[in-house]
Amino acid sequence: MKDYYQILGVRRDASAGEIKKAYRKLAKRYHPDSHQEDEQAKQRFQEISEAYKVLGDEKARKQYNAWGHETYTAQARHTTRQEGEDGHCGACQNRNPRPKEEGPPPASIRTAVHMSFEEVLTGATKTIKAKDPIPCPHCEKSRENAGATCPYCHGTGIWEKPREALVHIPARTYDGCFYHLEDVLDKGEKAFSRKNLVVVVLVDDQPGYIRQDYHLYSTMEISYPEMVLGGEIQIPTIEGDVRYVLAPGTSNGARIRLPGKGLWMPPKVGNRGDQYVTLQVAIPKQLTKEQQEALRQFQKLLKNG
Repeated sequence: MKDYYQILGVRRDASAGEIKKAYRKLAKRYHPDSHQEDEQAKQRFQEISEAYKVLGDEKARKQYNAWGHETYTAQARHTTRQEGEDGHCGACQNRNPRPKEEGPPPASIRTAVHMSFEEVLTGATKTIKAKDPIPCPHCEKSRENAGATCPYCHGTGIWEKPREALVHIPARTYDGCFYHLEDVLDKGEKAFSRKNLVVVVLVDDQPGYIRQDYHLYSTMEISYPEMVLGGEIQIPTIEGDVRYVLAPGTSNGARIRLPGKGLWMPPKVGNRGDQYVTLQVAIPKQLTKEQQEALRQFQKLLKNG
């Protein structure tokens, strides 16, 4: 995956002027006005614009450098997720603006873990990647060459050593939640020298569900007789199937609300979101002769009233 520096083709220590120059050159080359029928060029232009929007802003660039591409972009998607004008998604019943959850400390160094819907309910052990500053072990070799600057620490004497470590994310976590590394670090792991490391939870989307804020939306096919006659059905949720009694004469496309079967919310916001299930009539692709005849008889009965 390309990061913003690679997209603009500049070094990580590039000056603001170099970044601006690279952006203008690429923007002119891939501008939609010159490639109206080229979808790849349009996508490239969007990537270039997005990269410059971050790297061209001093504050945003510092955050991007500290968090890394994956964590920064995921946090940006989290904070700009589509909501209603009053700060709620359309499914919420409470129309009052909700309080905002406090984010990680501004000066923190961040790493991210990806979790599934089930894992945010049960908790999980994850591997994080972070850099741990240690005395540079390469400097002595570099000093053998008179006047040479160590290519690893650039003369600072401190090397940012890449490390992996196990962390235990507790149950009842949520998208955008963060933990101080020392609070979730596995007991068998050596402590990190840096004390301002935080672990940010990123909840991945899951097939079969559409996520809107903390609510989940799904579609379920059931048979026509079940829609007409009603009765007990089993609805899949992220915690397993739940029993639901369907009313007779349910219309195709009806939506069922399962309270508290969505994702966890930040404590200041609420408890758990809901799951909304849209029911669709399952049309069989093949019928036996007996089934076809029974369906014809049923059709006649409907016509005869």
